[in-house]
Amino acid sequence: MGHTARVPPPLDEFTDLIHRIEALRDDIRRRAGRHEECLDALPPGRRESARNLLHYLALRSRDLRPLQDRLAHLGLSSIGRAEPHVMATLEAVLHNLKSISGEQAGPAAPEIYAAFNEGARRLQDNTRELLGPAPRNRRAHIMVTMPAEAADDYLLVHQLIRSGMDCIRINCSHDDRETWSRMIRQKRYAERVSGRDCRVLMDLRGPKLRTGPLQPRPAVLKIRPVRDAYGKVTRPARIWLSTTGSGNEAAAADAVLVVDAEWLADCKPGDKVLLRDARKSKRRWRIRETGSDGCWAEARKTTYLVDGTALRLRGFERETVI
Repeated sequence: MGHTARVPPPLDEFTDLIHRIEALRDDIRRRAGRHEECLDALPPGRRESARNLLHYLALRSRDLRPLQDRLAHLGLSSIGRAEPHVMATLEAVLHNLKSISGEQAGPAAPEIYAAFNEGARRLQDNTRELLGPAPRNRRAHIMVTMPAEAADDYLLVHQLIRSGMDCIRINCSHDDRETWSRMIRQKRYAERVSGRDCRVLMDLRGPKLRTGPLQPRPAVLKIRPVRDAYGKVTRPARIWLSTTGSGNEAAAADAVLVVDAEWLADCKPGDKVLLRDARKSKRRWRIRETGSDGCWAEARKTTYLVDGTALRLRGFERETVI
C-alpha cells in the first residue's frame, strides 16, 4: 500500500502561533504586574511561587483549547502541565516555534531548562513543607478532613494515621476553637503511639454569601396542553376537579384542583368552566366526564393559576375558589 505524504504546515501557521503565544505571555505578565505591591509584602522565599500562581490564574482565565489543539497538531507542548512553571512553558513553546520557522530563537534552551527545574524544585519544597516528606510507597499524600467526632474519638484518628494519613484538614467553617484543639490533641497522641508524623492544615473560613428575608410570593400552577412543533394542540390539558384532591384519577391528571362540593355537584359533561387566570386572561375549560369522586375538565389554552382564583360554571352564579 502506498503512503500519502504529509503536507507540512505553512509558514504562516508558525508565524501566527508565535504572535499568539507572545501576546498571551505579555498579557500574563501585565496582569501579574498589577499585584507587585502584594508580592513585595510577602517573605522573599514566597514571592516566586506567588508570582507563578498569578501567572497560572491569568493563563487559565481564558479558553486555551483552540490554541492547544494547534500546538498539539505540530507535536509541541499544549501548555497542559504548566502549573509549576508557567512562563518557562510559554518560553519553551516560543523557542521551539521560532527554531522550526527559522526565526531568531530567543532565550537559550539551557535558560529554559533551568527555569523548569527551578519551578519543579519549588513545587517539591512547598509540598514537603505543607504536607510533610514524600511517602515511601506512593507518590500522593493523603489528607483527611476531620469530622466533629474526631475531637473525642481517639481511635478514629489513630486508625487514620496508622492507615497512611499524612495530614489532617480542619475545616474552620465548622465547629469552634475548643473542638479544633481537641482534634489536634488526639492527633498528637496518635503520632506518639504510632510513631508516624502527621501535619495539620487549618482551612480558614472565607466570606459567606447570605440573603436577607425573602418576600413570599404566590405559588403559580401552570396548566398547558400538549402541542406539536408547529404549536398546534395535540392533546388538551386534563384537570381533575374534586373535593379532596386525591383518588386514582389524580395520578393521570396534568393538574389537580380542590373545589367546593356543591359547585362540583352542578358539573355536567359539556359544561364550560369560566375563569380569569393569574395574568387576567380569560380562559374556558370544558367538562368532559363526571364521576362519584370528581370530574374531568379539559383546557386547550395555557392557564396560570394562583390561590384565590375563582371558577364559575356558565349559566350558574355560584363560584368556587381554589
